Amino acid sequence: MTEAHRPAGPPRSALLKALLIADSVVSLIGIPLALFWGLMSGMSTTTTDNAAFANAYVLVNLTLPLALLACLIGAWTAWAMRRERVAWVVMLLPLAWVAVSVGMMASWPAT
Repeated sequence: MTEAHRPAGPPRSALLKALLIADSVVSLIGIPLALFWGLMSGMSTTTTDNAAFANAYVLVNLTLPLALLACLIGAWTAWAMRRERVAWVVMLLPLAWVAVSVGMMASWPAT
């Protein structure tokens, strides 16, 4: 067999590909919504005296749309390079942003 006819590697996971397609749809719908959430979270700075906490909350929410887009591109790139574990991790990474944001909302400092 010549190099041109050698198989590239093990077959790709059909489940991962289906979830990447679903993740693409959810991310493309969620990016404008996350951007709106991030922009509106700027109003939270007036609800507490702890400006550093409020600014960190705004920063987390404003970076969520970027994280969704970057992780979507990164997951598809990892899938194309046959790095399935990396694709799984990168695909699920934006959930960390959501968890941090919800955790910060739950522990919001009183004025």
